[in-house]
Amino acid sequence: MAATPLPPFDRVLLAGFLVEASGARNVGITEPELLSGGAIQENWGFDAEFLGGAFAGRQRLVLRTDASTGVPSSLGRIEEFTVLRAAFAAGVRVPEPLWACANPSVMAKPFFVMRRVAGTAQGRQITTDPGLGADLPAVAARLGQELARLQTIRPPRPELGFLSSIGAAQHIASFRAYLDDHPRPRPVLEWAARWLETHLPEPAAPVLCHRDFRTGNYMLDGAELTGILDWEFAGWGDPDEDIGWFCCKGWRFARLDREAGGIAERTAFYRAYEAASGRKLDPERVRFWEVLANLRWAVIALQQSDRVLVGGARDLSTAIIGRRATECELELLMLLDPDGPRASCPLAGETPAVPVPMRDLPSGAALLALGRELLLDQLLPVVPPERQRELRLLATAIAIAEREALAGDAPTRDILERLVEFYGGPDHALLRRLAADLRMGAFERCDRRGRAARAILWRLTILKLREGNPQFLAENGFGE
Repeated sequence: MAATPLPPFDRVLLAGFLVEASGARNVGITEPELLSGGAIQENWGFDAEFLGGAFAGRQRLVLRTDASTGVPSSLGRIEEFTVLRAAFAAGVRVPEPLWACANPSVMAKPFFVMRRVAGTAQGRQITTDPGLGADLPAVAARLGQELARLQTIRPPRPELGFLSSIGAAQHIASFRAYLDDHPRPRPVLEWAARWLETHLPEPAAPVLCHRDFRTGNYMLDGAELTGILDWEFAGWGDPDEDIGWFCCKGWRFARLDREAGGIAERTAFYRAYEAASGRKLDPERVRFWEVLANLRWAVIALQQSDRVLVGGARDLSTAIIGRRATECELELLMLLDPDGPRASCPLAGETPAVPVPMRDLPSGAALLALGRELLLDQLLPVVPPERQRELRLLATAIAIAEREALAGDAPTRDILERLVEFYGGPDHALLRRLAADLRMGAFERCDRRGRAARAILWRLTILKLREGNPQFLAENGFGE
């Protein structure tokens, strides 16, 4: 079991900062704890006893600072604090932002302190809690109202002058640039980017976008919304951007059937937003932003894997997030090619690995299966609840490795054979060629070639998810 992580700050120095910032005579701090969540930033919870000043008494607080590695699109902590303060002033339900600090003598990196709100932000727990079921449509409606309130913040705002204004075309260009530098071709993402480029909606007046407004980034205490979290991606943008992101399938957790964040039908969320904002939502416009949300989430997932593969992060949760890009690719195919060639998609076990008799037995796959059983059946029940998520992540990683070991190179051969047939001859980089052709719209004027290309995309995506997340396939109607 991993050692308890140490806070990146000295408690005495932090207490001194809080004394100066609050006007208290003295501040005592409890032992900080690293809070769950926050894949890009670290959140440390602690209690502080203020002697004198406006905050006299015991306060429950959170210190938010950078993790060891991050993603380029994230705001800095001082900037995020400024956004949070603007949202709080506008009446959005957020944790109260208190103080920010960039002084390296207090801590080596910038941080800010906010009030700690009660409840949970765990998406799977929220979407599966039977005690919440009847209340969740009201939560979705409240979130629609909060989003409308957030969008009353509009440029120009001098204190938010550091925020960039990003429209759909700029988003797509940034995704293109990332895919250009990515070492492996992602033809589904290239095709989706092409579709977005050819279906740009009319621009709307910019508003403040949260850009990560979703289940998993708000706190519920029972059925009460206590705070909207994680403002590191905020910026000026289209008012439908956060709508599409909230409804993106990647944020429905255990309830893919509930299209509004996994908690309700779209109707409850849409109606409350429309009533509070005075805007009528256009379903096709929201669909565009939902497609863009899936492309963006896929890129973010790949950036998370970059933190492991390139940045040197040694974190299993971050590494597994990188695998979720293929889930986004399946959803993009379902959104953009709803009548696509699902019949050509492989069933489980259709592409078995060829056994290699020189290897010892039990096989590596069999050993992985036994190790996973030991982990889940014998070790998990005796581990403290706060560490069980880590063991489940480990079990997930073992299961992926087991399925890949069983499949061997059969899926790769399958796709290469289809690419050779599609292009009429061998090539050193057929998958990259397909990605480049889709990017340029090479098959848009030939329906037969377009359908054949999409059939390869479907098969490639299904094969990858058979190894990476077969449960996600089943939940989307691709049963065994």
